[in-house]
Amino acid sequence: MKPLYLLFLATAALRAADPPAQVFQMNCSACHVVDQMLVGPSLVEISGIYGKDPDGFVKWCVAPHHKREGVIEMPSMAHLGEPTLRELHKYIIGQAAGKKEQKKADVDPFAVAGSQVRRPQVQRVFLPDASPAAIAVALPGDLSFCFDASECRLRYVWKGGFIDGWGYWKGNGSSQAKLAGEVIYRESRFPLTWPLAGEELPPKFLGYRVGKDGLPSFRYQRGGATWTETIKPLSDGTGIERSFELDAGKAMTAAAEKVAVTSSTGSAEIPASAKSFTLTFRWQ
Repeated sequence: MKPLYLLFLATAALRAADPPAQVFQMNCSACHVVDQMLVGPSLVEISGIYGKDPDGFVKWCVAPHHKREGVIEMPSMAHLGEPTLRELHKYIIGQAAGKKEQKKADVDPFAVAGSQVRRPQVQRVFLPDASPAAIAVALPGDLSFCFDASECRLRYVWKGGFIDGWGYWKGNGSSQAKLAGEVIYRESRFPLTWPLAGEELPPKFLGYRVGKDGLPSFRYQRGGATWTETIKPLSDGTGIERSFELDAGKAMTAAAEKVAVTSSTGSAEIPASAKSFTLTFRWQ
């Protein structure tokens, strides 16, 4: 086993290769926006405090403490490593340049008007029936889903509006966002099984990248393989299409509860030779 400090350095080196915008999206965007106080201070305020003090910024991120009444304590970002934190500092200063602090509004700043979401959105918020590492994604049309980054799997899909996050923002992250629609599909487990699945290591979330279409592709480790999963709505609105890629051959069986599932392989049995495939979930 590698010494702990070597593991930390390896992780820091890997993180340092990530673009600062993606690092911010994955680790900071649930609490910080450019010009408003949400769960934490705005980038404008952070820039005013640490604009010329990158050392102080890194020190705070590594070992934060409770500083303000009515605001939750920021978790340590030590896992990102100093090089990445310094790049993050530059990114924040750049994003805040020329901006002014805005008064905090008594509405969800990310709310989408109407039930038809015309473009994808990705929000890191606390959601019902999910771990604190929930990611809410609004798909084109009127479908949205919750991806649980802790368990590395889809939690549920809902139809209607996206989310009402005002309770989350108003409570500085101490409460959950509300779903602005009705849940139409819940998933109790990962939809793919294989022999000895119960002996696998816990899944590990590796982050996500947003494609040109605005949809996130989630990366995670599960069952000895690295996976990439992308979820899209079916064109007729009757379900979702889930595209999987993995770096290791694995014979699997696809299954889900209370929905019809079809595979691009032509069978519920996924052969070990399939390094990429698509599962279609229909509930209407």
